[in-house]
Amino acid sequence: MDDPDRIAQSVHGALRGEVADLPPAPAAAVKLLQLTRDAETGVADISRLIETEPALAAKVLQIVNSAFYGFPRRIRSIQRAVTLLGFSAVRQAALHVLFYEGVIQRSGRGAFDRLFFWQHSLLVAILSRELAQQVAHPDPDSLYAAGLLHDLGKVILESHGRVRYSDFLAATANSGNPVGDDERTFFGVSHGTVGAVICERWGLPETLCRVQAQHHSCILDPELTPAQAQEVAIVALADFLAWTQGIGSVNHLAGPALSQQVLTLVEPAMTDLPGLLQRADTEITEIGGFYGLQFPSSMQLRANLVATAIGLSRQDPSDELARSGLRASHTAPHQSLEPDDFIPWTLEALQRELGIERLLMMQIEPKRRSLVATHALPELAGTPAGASLELTIPTLTGDLVRCLRERRPMLIRESSENARILDALGVTEAAAVPVMCRGRLLGVLWLSKKGPGAAFDIGPLPEVQRVAGELGIALERSRTFALERAKAERDALTRLHNRSAVDRFLAESFRQASESGRHYAVGLVDIDHFKRFNDAFGHQTGDDVLRIVADTMRNLTRPGDFIGRYGGEEFLFVLVETDGQEALGYSERIRREIEHRGRILEDRFPGHALTASIGVAQHEDGYRDPGDVVAAADSALYRAKATGRNRVVSAWQLPVTP
Repeated sequence: MDDPDRIAQSVHGALRGEVADLPPAPAAAVKLLQLTRDAETGVADISRLIETEPALAAKVLQIVNSAFYGFPRRIRSIQRAVTLLGFSAVRQAALHVLFYEGVIQRSGRGAFDRLFFWQHSLLVAILSRELAQQVAHPDPDSLYAAGLLHDLGKVILESHGRVRYSDFLAATANSGNPVGDDERTFFGVSHGTVGAVICERWGLPETLCRVQAQHHSCILDPELTPAQAQEVAIVALADFLAWTQGIGSVNHLAGPALSQQVLTLVEPAMTDLPGLLQRADTEITEIGGFYGLQFPSSMQLRANLVATAIGLSRQDPSDELARSGLRASHTAPHQSLEPDDFIPWTLEALQRELGIERLLMMQIEPKRRSLVATHALPELAGTPAGASLELTIPTLTGDLVRCLRERRPMLIRESSENARILDALGVTEAAAVPVMCRGRLLGVLWLSKKGPGAAFDIGPLPEVQRVAGELGIALERSRTFALERAKAERDALTRLHNRSAVDRFLAESFRQASESGRHYAVGLVDIDHFKRFNDAFGHQTGDDVLRIVADTMRNLTRPGDFIGRYGGEEFLFVLVETDGQEALGYSERIRREIEHRGRILEDRFPGHALTASIGVAQHEDGYRDPGDVVAAADSALYRAKATGRNRVVSAWQLPVTP
């Protein structure tokens, strides 16, 4: 487990003052959370507690007299409300009022929408209680409270953080990173850890503190008992379900992580998903009316959405690679990892050994939802390697649709539905063989005779199907290799390209410029006084600074351009087909945004402004190699640092050395 002293130090570093100086939780709320439903707690206990706060009592009565409960006569006393509704319902209403007015309304305005956050908190609380009841938890009320406060750390950071949570959200809106990673970069700690420390400081029940700390963990703490682990899993699953309904705690595209352990611990509760969502919808709609909140309906659609999302969460990419089963015996015919090598080889082998006259390989392009022709033997007339032939999957009909759905070979005969593909092949009949790996469709292999009107002999289909299976394994293997190669060329800290990838891209850019005359620009970005951050705040904070600059560059860079970590605190960018003014404009945007983020973080880095100096150079015909272009940018960077830092200098602005 993490060292408590280190955790406390991290939370202290994220807040403007001492943890002990934070406003206390509403006293009545703490007492309510400490009351239990055992024999020693009676109607008089909760009634007396709420009645000592007249404003609280009035608002609780306003809630219990709402249309949601539907009493024919107005309830005028807390004791009567507890008698009719029960301990649980009244305590929940009181907790709403106390935490909404005492904690939520303290947060400011900005990218952190407190009403949106409160709607999420209420839904997670209701779902947590419902899930707890379905797995026969002995105290569903405690899970309701844990769900209500599970993201308390976000509110604390918004109100008392050195960096407001609103500013954090605005700065990381397009980072593409998990929210927890961005939080640790900006604050030095996650919102869950902040919430756990504050809950403990306020003296809230241990269950609430534990859920705060653990509900976003991918691997639950092995020191938890099975019952404690299930409590954390209940709130984690409720948080995920709320997100699938479009009700996250913040308006962020990335959803909460959901580990397989969570599903295992709470799986029985998911047997009545439509019913669970129906009950939650009814309750949140009525409670939401009290706060002026809107909540979506359409229950069965939502149930289907949740079921799909949970199915996706079960697919762990790392497990997929581990289960890939890419044994040498299966891939022996395809020794190359390049599809442009092994696909033509396979087509030639099928033509040579089985006498198949015409073959066409089409691969699935998931982003375009299309089948795209990549290789043909012989080449299709007027389309080199069949590259221009593309079939959009949602528009497909007839025999080919059955082939894709049923994952089995199909004879495609002449008809209006099949005309386009058969015309491209120049035949009236062809066989389509799915290319698959571990049940996943990767493409379709087409087989036919050469001339129109010639019937295709289906005799070789079983052998072709076996070869198609090997081809699918080879394709999956090549894609896995491509992913692993891409990971090997990433800097682990910043997730940008590493020095090896930088050198390779520079060499390729220089070669293309020399051959085609297509020029490019190179820039070097250096964090000003980076060593001072390490010396003053430690190397962990220095790593956070590097990630902040990397994310800034990533957010402002076009897809066709290149950014990488050049070494230490230096970054390099390459802008393709860019002139000098465009390169300067891009560099200035980078510089300004780094400076802006530095101002947002000035309370976290007191006395240490985060800025960067940038040197830019353009490829010119006189350069002998890529190193000359980088050296020119480095000279410009040196001038930027020598003339005051936090500025952009171009190589073409430097004085000419005699």
